[in-house]
Amino acid sequence: SGFTWLKDRDNATNHYLVNSSRDYKNALYSNTDGAEVFLTAGLRNPLKGGFEVLDGDPINGSGRSFVSWNWVANGGTTVTNETGSITSTVQANTTAGFSIVQYTGTGSNGSVGHGLSSAPEWIMVKILDVASVAGFTVSTTADPSGFNNFLYLNETEVSRAYDNWQNTAPTNSVFTVSSSNVTNRSGSAMLAYCWHSVDGYSKFGRYTGNGSTDGPFVYTGFKPAFIMVKRTDTASSWAITDTTRDPFNPTDKGLIPNLTSAEGTGYTLDHNSNGFKLRLSGTAYNASGGTYIYMAFAEHPFVGDGTSPVTAR
Repeated sequence: SGFTWLKDRDNATNHYLVNSSRDYKNALYSNTDGAEVFLTAGLRNPLKGGFEVLDGDPINGSGRSFVSWNWVANGGTTVTNETGSITSTVQANTTAGFSIVQYTGTGSNGSVGHGLSSAPEWIMVKILDVASVAGFTVSTTADPSGFNNFLYLNETEVSRAYDNWQNTAPTNSVFTVSSSNVTNRSGSAMLAYCWHSVDGYSKFGRYTGNGSTDGPFVYTGFKPAFIMVKRTDTASSWAITDTTRDPFNPTDKGLIPNLTSAEGTGYTLDHNSNGFKLRLSGTAYNASGGTYIYMAFAEHPFVGDGTSPVTAR
C-alpha cells in the first residue's frame, strides 16, 4: 500500500493516516490540525499486498475491531519531480490516478509537479511539521463553487473560497500554490495526496439531495467499495461507508473523518453495480436541496484494456 487510513471501529480514537513515502510510523490524523507524530506502536513499513501491525495501541489494541482503507502508489519508490517551480518528491500510480507528493513550502506563488498523467480532481494537502495551522485541506473540481474553494477534513464548515491555489485549477503536470500557509507555508514540509477519476475504478463528483428516503441515484460507472461524502453548503460532518464493513444493501455503518467517534449506524444507502443510491434523508447525506461532494472507489475495478489498478478495500 502507498497510503493507508486506519480507524478503530469500537472506540473513540484518532483516524490514523500513513504513507510509504515516509516511515510508516509517522502518522497524521484526519480529525485534528496536529503536526505529524511518530508512534512506536504503529505499522511497520508496508509489505507486498498489505502491512505489518506492531503490538498494542493505537491500531492493534487487544479485542478491538479495525478498518483500513488502502491506496496503492509505487511500492514506496519515489522520484524527484522538477516540473513545477517548487521541486517535489513524488510516488505515483498513474494507472490508478493517485500520487503522494512531498515538497517544502516557499511562502511565495509557485507550482508543484504531481506526477500524474491527468489533472488531479481531488487534492488533500497537509502541513507536516507545524500544528494548529490547518488540518487536511481538501479541494476538488467537483465542488459547485470550483477548485479554489476548500474544506478542512477535521471540520464541519461549509465550502469556502480562499486563494490557496492562485485561483488556478491543476493541470496534467502541476498544481499551483499561493503564499497561503495552508498549501505553501514557508519552510514547512508539505504533503499532498492527489487523485483523478479513472473510468471503471474511481470517481470524484457531486450531487444534490432531495430529502427523501427514496434519494437520488449517483452514477459512478462501477460498484463503489468506498464512498466518502461531505455537504458543501451547510455545516456537516464528513462520512465514510464501505462494502467490507457492510457488504449487504442497504449499507448502514459509517465512520466520521472529522471526529474520533466509534462506528455508527444510520448511513443508509445502496452500493449498486453502477453507482450508489441514497436511502436516508437529512444533513449527512441527503438534505433537500443540499449540495454534496463525494469520492468513490470500485469494489471490482475494470479499466478499458482489462487492467485493474487495485481492488478498493
